[in-house]
Amino acid sequence: MRSYRPFVLQALSFLAVLLLGPGGSLSGQRSEPLKTPLSEDAILLFSNEISGQMAFDNMVKLAGAPWLRSPEELTGEGNFYESEEIYRMARAYGVETVRFDRYEAPGTFTYPLAGELWVDGRRMARVPADAALVASGSQSGEVEGRLIYIPEVPQSELPDLAAEIASDPDEYRGTVALMWSHPRGAMVELLDNAGVQAVISFSSRERYFDPDQVVYARGSYGQNQTLRLGFNVSWRQWSEMLEDVHRGLEVTIRGKAEIGAYPNRFETVYAWIPGTEPDLPGVVFTGHLFEGYTKRGANDNMGGPAIQLEILRALHHLIESGQLPQPRRTIHFIWPNEISGTYEFIRRDPSLVEKWSININMDMVSEGLRNANSWFTMSETPAQLASFYDGLAAAVLNYVWRTNDIVYLGGAPRGRPGGQYFPVPMWEKNGSRDAFRFFIHEATGGSDHIVFNNASVAVPGIEFFTWPDQWYHADTDTPDKGDPTEMKRVAFIGASTAWVSANLTDEMLPDLLQAVSDFGYNRVAERGIPKALETLGKAETGDMKAGILASTIIEAAVERERDAIRSIHEIHSGSRTATRLVDDELASWGAYGDALRGFVLQAAAPGLAGGLSLPEPTSEEASHASRIPRLAPGIRGQEFNMGRFQPAQDYFRDHPGILNEIGLTNAQTSQISNWVNGRRSILTIRDRVAAGTGQEIDVAQVARYLEILEEIGWVEIERSR
Repeated sequence: MRSYRPFVLQALSFLAVLLLGPGGSLSGQRSEPLKTPLSEDAILLFSNEISGQMAFDNMVKLAGAPWLRSPEELTGEGNFYESEEIYRMARAYGVETVRFDRYEAPGTFTYPLAGELWVDGRRMARVPADAALVASGSQSGEVEGRLIYIPEVPQSELPDLAAEIASDPDEYRGTVALMWSHPRGAMVELLDNAGVQAVISFSSRERYFDPDQVVYARGSYGQNQTLRLGFNVSWRQWSEMLEDVHRGLEVTIRGKAEIGAYPNRFETVYAWIPGTEPDLPGVVFTGHLFEGYTKRGANDNMGGPAIQLEILRALHHLIESGQLPQPRRTIHFIWPNEISGTYEFIRRDPSLVEKWSININMDMVSEGLRNANSWFTMSETPAQLASFYDGLAAAVLNYVWRTNDIVYLGGAPRGRPGGQYFPVPMWEKNGSRDAFRFFIHEATGGSDHIVFNNASVAVPGIEFFTWPDQWYHADTDTPDKGDPTEMKRVAFIGASTAWVSANLTDEMLPDLLQAVSDFGYNRVAERGIPKALETLGKAETGDMKAGILASTIIEAAVERERDAIRSIHEIHSGSRTATRLVDDELASWGAYGDALRGFVLQAAAPGLAGGLSLPEPTSEEASHASRIPRLAPGIRGQEFNMGRFQPAQDYFRDHPGILNEIGLTNAQTSQISNWVNGRRSILTIRDRVAAGTGQEIDVAQVARYLEILEEIGWVEIERSR
C-alpha cells in the first residue's frame, strides 16, 4: 500500500481547477442562489395560485372516510371510495381530460370485516375503531386462552425452544403468545404444532415518540391448523401485558376476527393536461391511491394525490384563464394501486412510455417537517437513466429553502427589518411556519418510480418523500399530521419543475443548462472523484488494473452528467439555438472529463511524466464496441420481470448454474440489463457496470450474458455501422 501524502498538494491544486465548471463557479455554489429556469413572474404566478389549504382539505376528504369499507366497495358492486372521490373532484374543477379505469386483477384480496381483542374481560381493541388490529394473513376464527411470553429466538436456538415445548407441552397448548414480532418460517410451524392459538405483537417507528400507535403488520397464519390469528397492538398495550406476565399474573385473552375474501381488481384515475406536441415526451406524475385495500393513510399516501390534484387544478386554471399558454408537452397524472397498478396501467397502453421524459412520484409528502422531525427528500434518477430533472429540481428546491429559512450565507435574501423573517415566505394561514429543509440522495426504490426506472420501461423517475415518518404504516397516519404549508411548497415544486419540463423555452434553456451542470459538477466532486481515488488508494503505485478501474469510474461519472445534459435534447424547442447551446455544454463537459481522467492517471503513477498510460483496447473489446443490445419487440412496457418471463424461466431451468459458470453476481446481471438502451455498446455496458460495482468485469462475461438474453427473446444485439 502507498501513501498519498507526497501527492496531496499537487492533487488539491489540480482539483481546485477541475472542480470549477466551464462557467467558473465552484461546483454546487450558484452565483445567483435564487436563480431557477423560471422567471420571477412565473414563480409569483405559481406561488399565488397554488393553495396548500385546498390540497390539505382534499386530503381530508380522501383520508377522512370511514376506515371500514362498504360491502359495495369490497364486492365490486361499487368503486373504491378514494378513486371515485378524486375522479369526482377533478371533474368538479372543470378538468374534462380525466379517466376512471377499472379492470380485473388476478387472485383475491382479504379484508378484516370484524375483530375484537379482550384482556381479562376488558375490551382492548376492535374493528372498525382500531383499523390495524387484525394482522394481515389471519384466518377467521375465535380464540380464548392464557397469555404467555415468547422472547426473540434466533434461528440457531429454535431446537432449544422445541425441546422446551416438548418437555412441557401443556405450558403452550391452547395459549396466546405475546411476541416481539409476528413469527415467520420454522417458528410458525413450531408454534402451530405446539397448539398456540394466536400471537399478539407490536411494531413502532419510535415507540416512545408515539407509544399508542398501532402499525399495520402481517403474519404467516393462513395455512396453519391451530395458529390462525395475529393481533397488532400498541407499544403501551403490549408492554403492559408483558409487565403483567412477568409479575406472574394469569392473563386471559379472548379474540376473534372475521376475514372476507374478494375478487381482486385495479382502479386507476388518469388525468392529463394536453400539450400542443402530444406525441413527444412530456411529464408523468404518480401518487398511489392504494397500498393494498386495508391500510388507508393520510400521509401515505392520500397527501400525494391531493397535492398532485392541486397541481392539476392550478395549471388547468392558469391555462384556461390565459395566464399560461398550453404547454408544448402533455402533463400526465396517474393515481393507481402502488407499483402493481402502475405496471398494469402501462401494460395496457405501452405506447405511453414513448410520451414521457420524466416521472415525478410523490409518496408521503404532506406532513409537517418539524412535527415529524423530518426532512423533505428526493430520490434522484438512476445513473443509467440520467436526466436533466435532478439539476432542475435541485435549483427549485434550493429556491424554496433559501426563501423559507434563515440562511446565514453571503448574498442570502433578507426579509422584513427588525426580526428573523423568511425572505419570501411560502406558507398557509392555517399551516406551520416551519423552515424548509431538503436532501437529495442516490436513487432508491419502494414506490411507483421504480416502475419507470425498470429497464423495461426506461423512463427516468424520481421520488419526493418525507423521512423519517413517525406514523409510517400506522393507524395514526391521519390528516391532523398534515401541514397546509408543506403541501403548498411541495405543490409549487412539482408544478414549477413540471412546467419547465413540459414547456421549455429558449429563454429558459440557459438557466436550465446551468442548473443541470451545477448539480453535475457537485455530484462528480462528491462521488466520482472520491470513489476513483479510493480505488487507487487500495492499490500499489502504478497498478494497471486499479488505474483502468479508476479511469473507468471517472468516465462513468462524467458521462452520467453528459447524459443528463443530452436528455435536454428531448424537451427543448428544437430550434438551432437550443440545439447549439446543449451541444456546447456537452463539449465543455467533454473537455472537463478529459482533464479529470488525466488527473486520475497522473494520480495512479505520480512518478511518471504524463501519468499512467492505459493499454489500447484488445481485439475482443474492440469487437464488442460495435455490438449494440436493445430490448426485443414486445418487451418494453409489456414485460417487467425477467424472473416471470416464461422463456427465461425455461432457459434457466434447463441450464442451472449458468450464471456461476459465466462468473457473474446477481448485482452485475441486474446492472447489465439496466444499462441496455439500444445506444450503448456491450463494451460501454461493461465499463458502466464495472464503475457502478467497483469491481473488474471481463467484456466476454457481459457479452455472454447478453447473448443468453438474446436467446430467450429479451434483447436483440445489432452491430453498429
